[in-house]
Amino acid sequence: MSVDPKQPQERLRCLEHTVLRQEKLAALGRHAAGLAHEMNNPASAGRRATEQLTQAMDAQEDLSVALDQWRLTQAQRQLLLRTCRQSQGRGATRDMDPLTRGDAEDALATWMDAKGVVNAWDLSPTLLDAGIGEAQLEPLTQALPAEALPDALAWLEALVRTRALLAEVRQSTTRLSELAGAVKSYTHAGKEQPEPVDVHEGLENTLLLLNYKLKHGVEVKRDYDRSLPRVQALPGMLNHVWTNLVDNAIDAMGGKGHLTVRTAKDADSLLVEVVDDGPGVPPELLERIWEPFFTTKPMGQGTGLGLDIIRRVIVDRHHGDVRVESKPGRTAFQIRLPLK
Repeated sequence: MSVDPKQPQERLRCLEHTVLRQEKLAALGRHAAGLAHEMNNPASAGRRATEQLTQAMDAQEDLSVALDQWRLTQAQRQLLLRTCRQSQGRGATRDMDPLTRGDAEDALATWMDAKGVVNAWDLSPTLLDAGIGEAQLEPLTQALPAEALPDALAWLEALVRTRALLAEVRQSTTRLSELAGAVKSYTHAGKEQPEPVDVHEGLENTLLLLNYKLKHGVEVKRDYDRSLPRVQALPGMLNHVWTNLVDNAIDAMGGKGHLTVRTAKDADSLLVEVVDDGPGVPPELLERIWEPFFTTKPMGQGTGLGLDIIRRVIVDRHHGDVRVESKPGRTAFQIRLPLK
């Protein structure tokens, strides 16, 4: 009875896929709470913005009726619209310190109050936040009848507020879409045949996925060579490699420090380097970190499979190279993928 020599290889490959999937599920489980919190923030912001948007649109409709009584000309209405569209959007004054901003709001409100705008103190924060000040409003005082100015500025403020809230909804939904895309990219099962992969896209998805851990004290520096070509690779497996490397670096730094992600061309290879300024790996353990089930993390915090999977994915599946250089204050994991 003959045994097909391919059977042990197929079993080994099947086992590797199973281990990789289990490790992905375990990693997603570890990140689930952080991801839920990260997605809840833009979702809550979007919900609040839509609620405020309804009120702003109601106010704009009412003010449009009030504005109609002054029978403004086409040119006057165009000037109002142009003033709104030339605004800088919400956050134009975010660089101001609170005291300076308060003084600017008071000055704008006082200026409008002198023009007969009775609710000037309610209008000034929104207008100023969009970069609309005295210089932008002065042409309106010259072009509009004095008695129409209060209704015109109130209508302008409502329109500016509506556009700002729409931008906030767009920003929130974009953030949710990016997070969903990062999770989808991470859970990509991969294909048996390699495909052209942009490593920068995978690295950015990883940083987005782990932002809930990075934003509390890790400063990220990106040193990308964007001229690098795509590489033939299994995208799901590569994403798992980047996630393991960045997650390990964050843990090594205790959640606070400096993380550098670098890409470069190295001879006939594409180099991806993840560097942290943590305490480093003791020299006597450097050779053992690639062993399955060996981990330097405390009991219960690591499976010991992360680096072993990285080595198998890069070396065995992509015919690349994995190296590590470590000393106190600088640990660099280097991944080299063949460009040809």
